[in-house]
Amino acid sequence: MAKAYPFSAIAERSVIHDHFAGSEVVVTFEPLSESGAAFQRRLEDRTLTFEPSAPRDGVALMRDVETGSLWQVLTGQAVEGPLFGERLERLPSHYSFWFAWSDFHPRSELYTSAAG
Repeated sequence: MAKAYPFSAIAERSVIHDHFAGSEVVVTFEPLSESGAAFQRRLEDRTLTFEPSAPRDGVALMRDVETGSLWQVLTGQAVEGPLFGERLERLPSHYSFWFAWSDFHPRSELYTSAAG
Protein backbone atom coordinates (compact mmCIF):
# COMPACT_ATOMS: atom_id res chain seq x y z
CA MET A 1 0.00 0.00 0.00
CA ALA A 2 1.32 3.44 -0.91
CA LYS A 3 0.16 7.04 -0.98
CA ALA A 4 1.43 9.91 -3.11
CA TYR A 5 1.48 13.57 -2.08
CA PRO A 6 1.82 16.09 -4.91
CA PHE A 7 4.77 18.43 -4.42
CA SER A 8 2.46 21.42 -4.84
CA ALA A 9 0.34 20.28 -1.87
CA ILE A 10 3.21 19.72 0.55
CA ALA A 11 5.04 22.87 -0.55
CA GLU A 12 1.91 24.95 0.02
CA ARG A 13 0.99 23.57 3.43
CA SER A 14 4.33 22.35 4.91
CA VAL A 15 2.50 20.30 7.60
CA ILE A 16 -0.21 17.90 6.44
CA HIS A 17 -2.29 15.69 8.73
CA ASP A 18 -3.61 12.57 7.08
CA HIS A 19 -4.88 9.04 7.63
CA PHE A 20 -3.06 6.20 5.94
CA ALA A 21 -3.19 2.42 6.43
CA GLY A 22 -5.13 2.84 9.67
CA SER A 23 -2.69 5.35 11.15
CA GLU A 24 -2.71 9.07 11.87
CA VAL A 25 0.28 10.56 10.03
CA VAL A 26 1.90 13.94 9.49
CA VAL A 27 3.73 14.75 6.26
CA THR A 28 6.17 17.64 6.57
CA PHE A 29 8.12 19.85 4.18
CA GLU A 30 11.19 22.02 4.68
CA PRO A 31 11.22 24.71 1.96
CA LEU A 32 14.90 25.70 2.02
CA SER A 33 16.12 22.22 1.11
CA GLU A 34 12.86 21.19 -0.58
CA SER A 35 12.93 18.05 1.58
CA GLY A 36 10.12 16.27 3.31
CA ALA A 37 9.39 13.49 5.76
CA ALA A 38 6.46 11.46 7.07
CA PHE A 39 5.84 10.45 10.68
CA GLN A 40 3.30 8.68 12.88
CA ARG A 41 1.38 11.29 14.87
CA ARG A 42 0.85 8.89 17.75
CA LEU A 43 3.33 9.21 20.59
CA GLU A 44 2.79 6.79 23.45
CA ASP A 45 -0.85 7.25 24.52
CA ARG A 46 -1.77 10.35 22.52
CA THR A 47 -2.16 11.57 18.97
CA LEU A 48 -0.50 14.92 18.39
CA THR A 49 -1.77 17.73 16.18
CA PHE A 50 0.91 19.83 14.50
CA GLU A 51 1.02 23.31 13.03
CA PRO A 52 3.86 25.14 11.29
CA SER A 53 6.08 27.31 13.47
CA ALA A 54 8.66 29.96 12.60
CA PRO A 55 12.09 28.53 11.78
CA ARG A 56 14.99 29.04 14.18
CA ASP A 57 18.62 29.20 13.10
CA GLY A 58 17.60 27.97 9.66
CA VAL A 59 15.80 24.89 11.01
CA ALA A 60 12.17 24.36 9.99
CA LEU A 61 9.91 23.67 12.97
CA MET A 62 6.37 22.65 13.81
CA ARG A 63 4.54 22.93 17.11
CA ASP A 64 2.19 20.40 18.64
CA VAL A 65 -1.08 21.93 19.79
CA GLU A 66 -1.44 19.61 22.77
CA THR A 67 1.77 20.55 24.66
CA GLY A 68 3.27 23.46 22.72
CA SER A 69 6.48 21.49 22.13
CA LEU A 70 8.57 22.44 19.09
CA TRP A 71 9.61 19.69 16.67
CA GLN A 72 12.08 19.61 13.79
CA VAL A 73 10.11 18.87 10.62
CA LEU A 74 12.77 16.63 9.04
CA THR A 75 13.86 14.60 12.07
CA GLY A 76 10.61 14.41 14.02
CA GLN A 77 12.46 15.24 17.24
CA ALA A 78 11.11 17.57 19.91
CA VAL A 79 13.68 20.30 20.51
CA GLU A 80 11.83 22.40 23.07
CA GLY A 81 8.94 22.04 25.50
CA PRO A 82 7.45 19.31 27.68
CA LEU A 83 8.21 16.60 25.09
CA PHE A 84 11.86 17.67 24.61
CA GLY A 85 13.94 14.75 23.35
CA GLU A 86 10.99 12.64 22.21
CA ARG A 87 11.04 11.43 18.62
CA LEU A 88 8.15 10.62 16.29
CA GLU A 89 8.28 7.31 14.42
CA ARG A 90 9.47 8.02 10.90
CA LEU A 91 7.65 6.37 8.02
CA PRO A 92 9.26 5.32 4.73
CA SER A 93 8.99 8.10 2.16
CA HIS A 94 10.82 9.47 -0.86
CA TYR A 95 10.44 11.90 -3.74
CA SER A 96 9.55 10.64 -7.17
CA PHE A 97 8.15 11.96 -10.41
CA TRP A 98 4.53 10.89 -10.82
CA PHE A 99 5.16 8.93 -14.03
CA ALA A 100 7.76 6.77 -12.25
CA TRP A 101 5.78 6.48 -9.02
CA SER A 102 2.59 5.36 -10.77
CA ASP A 103 4.50 2.69 -12.72
CA PHE A 104 5.78 1.08 -9.51
CA HIS A 105 2.72 1.82 -7.35
CA PRO A 106 -0.27 1.65 -9.71
CA ARG A 107 -2.79 1.24 -6.85
CA SER A 108 -1.55 4.23 -4.87
CA GLU A 109 -3.87 6.59 -3.13
CA LEU A 110 -3.37 10.21 -4.17
CA TYR A 111 -3.60 12.92 -1.52
CA THR A 112 -5.91 15.82 -2.26
CA SER A 113 -6.16 18.91 -0.08
CA ALA A 114 -9.83 18.16 0.56
CA ALA A 115 -8.77 14.89 2.24
CA GLY A 116 -6.76 16.45 5.05
